[in-house]
Amino acid sequence: MDPLTKLYVEATTTCNLDCPMCVRQAWRERLGLMPLSLFAELVEQLKALPAMPIVHFSGYGEPTHHPDFLEMVRVAKAAGAVVEATTNGTLLDRPMAQALVDLQLDRLVVSVDGVSPAVYGDLRPPADLDQVVENLRWLQRYRVRRSGRHGKPRLALAFVAMRRNLADLARLPTLASQVGAWEVLVSNVVPHTPEMEAEVLYEGALRACAFRASRWVPDMSLPKMDLAGPVMDALEQVFASRVSISLLDASLSARNDYCRFAQQGYAAVRWDGEVSPCLSLLHDHPEYVRGRRKQVTHLSMGNIQREPLPAIWASEAFSAFRARLRQFPFSPCTTCGGCERFPRNFEDCSGNTFPACGGCLWAQGFVQCA
Repeated sequence: MDPLTKLYVEATTTCNLDCPMCVRQAWRERLGLMPLSLFAELVEQLKALPAMPIVHFSGYGEPTHHPDFLEMVRVAKAAGAVVEATTNGTLLDRPMAQALVDLQLDRLVVSVDGVSPAVYGDLRPPADLDQVVENLRWLQRYRVRRSGRHGKPRLALAFVAMRRNLADLARLPTLASQVGAWEVLVSNVVPHTPEMEAEVLYEGALRACAFRASRWVPDMSLPKMDLAGPVMDALEQVFASRVSISLLDASLSARNDYCRFAQQGYAAVRWDGEVSPCLSLLHDHPEYVRGRRKQVTHLSMGNIQREPLPAIWASEAFSAFRARLRQFPFSPCTTCGGCERFPRNFEDCSGNTFPACGGCLWAQGFVQCA
């Protein structure tokens, strides 16, 4: 059986912010909280696996908005799990930060999406960037006092790149140094509305030869170079040409048709106990690709309230779907996006039926998960 190495747990779909790029701007699903008793039952189920997976609090809500979030962390840590969380950082006040350090949370990913107050305020209303930075600096100081410079949690910053915040990208390394972050994760925006599609930075990259190795075009392998002045001008022309590109023999197409959840043994549990193969299939939601709307219908492999997670993970249906994802036989819908089957993920032009994953922005390397 494939090992389950990481489980994304959606503790809640509620949030204290109103971000314009959030899926909640476009869906009609009811909001909910995972009961603490259900989470405790989930952790008990995980103990039956050959090895405890990483438990990562994430999904389409703010984990720290859940009233029992700290107790959930405690329960997972007591079971021997490596525990991570993705947060907007606004509720990370001193008591919360101290508790997470004392509980030895292993990794904390903080979404910032803006480094200047004006950009951050536009994308994260009604949050205050200065307060979030102060929260992180206090966490850093307390962590160092308690456990030393390399103590827990290990801090990461997550940044969703789009046109309106692109100028802040170069300021991320400085911010990371200021707050003690060891990782900076940059992703593209998933446009859930036509307005957010106008913010994408990968319109040309969807079909560029540079990111698609093919027997029809040559491969160009590039060395390390100074990315400035005439070098950048020349590289811009290379990326616009008809070659696929490798950097020191590492192909930029390596993550095409690559489902990280299937390849690396990940799954996701929704707040109501539904188990999904990935975050993208956790809820019904719209996405916009190349000017066209796609309605993504969620996929549930079972519910932990009716069947234990190890049994769901080992089921014939889930195992077969993971094997299918590793083969990735789907049509290249992100490149094409033109046929009558595109508006839903029910079927593609290669004969694949629900869920047809060829339009997945994650599987084509445009979107990264924490």
